[in-house]
Amino acid sequence: MAEPTGSSSAGSASSEPASKRGIGLIGLIALVISSSIGSGVFALSTDISAAAAPGAAIIAWIITGIGFIGLATTFGKLSLARPDLDGIVAYANEGFGPFVGFVSGWGYWLSIWIGNVAFGVMLVTAIGYFFPPFADGLTVPAVVFISVMNWAIILLVNHGVEEASVVNAIVMCCKLIPIFVFIVTMLFMFSFDVFTADFWGTLANNLGNDAAPGSLTTQIINCFMVMMWVFVGMEGAAVLGHRAHRNADVSRATILGTSALVFIYVAASVLPYGYLTRDELLTMGSPSMVYIFQEAVGSWGGAFIAGGLVISILGAWLSYTILASEAMRTMADMELLPSGFAKLNAHGAPTLCLVVTGAMIQLLSIVMLFSEAAYQFAYSLCTASIVISWSLASAYMVKLARAREVEQAGSALALSLFATVFLVVAVVLAGVDLLLLCCIAYIPGLVCYIAARREQRCNHILEGFEKPLAVVLVGLGVVAIVLVAMGIITI
Repeated sequence: MAEPTGSSSAGSASSEPASKRGIGLIGLIALVISSSIGSGVFALSTDISAAAAPGAAIIAWIITGIGFIGLATTFGKLSLARPDLDGIVAYANEGFGPFVGFVSGWGYWLSIWIGNVAFGVMLVTAIGYFFPPFADGLTVPAVVFISVMNWAIILLVNHGVEEASVVNAIVMCCKLIPIFVFIVTMLFMFSFDVFTADFWGTLANNLGNDAAPGSLTTQIINCFMVMMWVFVGMEGAAVLGHRAHRNADVSRATILGTSALVFIYVAASVLPYGYLTRDELLTMGSPSMVYIFQEAVGSWGGAFIAGGLVISILGAWLSYTILASEAMRTMADMELLPSGFAKLNAHGAPTLCLVVTGAMIQLLSIVMLFSEAAYQFAYSLCTASIVISWSLASAYMVKLARAREVEQAGSALALSLFATVFLVVAVVLAGVDLLLLCCIAYIPGLVCYIAARREQRCNHILEGFEKPLAVVLVGLGVVAIVLVAMGIITI
């Protein structure tokens, strides 16, 4: 385990020395927001309108918003109840044993670097608005550009994550400006008549065309993966909690940051339904915010939002790289990965973790050349992976609340239980095939886990329920490989 940043009590923050260096409240909030607001918010209008009419989208947002505010509150309470634990991977490890901790940590690490690949693809698309050679999608020159950006960010983070967090706060301020300008413009352009013209998608369903959204239940389910994707990164403050200036700031930053995200996402995705009809939104180019704003104010608007998108992606890419490296380092500290991953350089950054993460981003970027929908596939796989980690951390709070080991155990139990059920049900309904693909990635991960356990000279590498769980993971991974080879699951 990493050394705790304070005493084991929730109130230890007050006793910490004032001179302690670390990330402050504003920096942690910036990390939560900047980690989550990457490319997804700029494509929300088209992605959600493709899935649902406005009425169903609002219901889906209510469910998702409650789920993620519950999850944020859960993370906040966990950071106060167990300040000695370094984030969501440690929660799973403490609550359910080392192998479940590995399952959580490996899934989290997978999700973060896969998300960076999604950012790379969308970054090329955004630059294509200004630079036509990049407008044709993911090409070899585009992958070369992604590769250069990938390793440049790796070098920045390798210089020190606290210094990188300052850059992150500046980037957050810059990228929020175009998003808020878009939201305010949509408020002025909003027409209630347009918004309610086909509120539940009944007319589109009756016409029976390809754009028909389906039943209300189908529309809500189809929204979940898109909506969950834009919250990936909201756990950033919890992951870097051990680097916080005060332990209490982790809880405040997670709850405040996630609440702000819910407001931003709902406004950015629902208000356009009152400016353009659903059919018109579906015809917008990707990323949709660029072209909606261009339609509203003229050609300068598209350039303004596209520029904001570029800054946004760079900020989120930076945050995700920090989170991915910290996840691997934490796993090594918990003896879930070989000890080499825990070594820090002179700047306090885990160099080996960063190099491995960068190499995986590089590899998947090349593979994405052969995908017809690289961005959608990457962000969906990213979301499915991280739901595993979110659910296990939330389940740990359920365990603590049932044992009444946290303050306000009743409310903590209700919120964490709802968050856990929501996450599991939503991802199973929206992307069970993606969960199968995640199991493929666990096969090499198991090799690393076994190596770590042998390095620690453990008498039993797997104990009790861990053995059948490992067999299930490997079995599902093999099934997924077969289904991919047969073309039943496509990449």
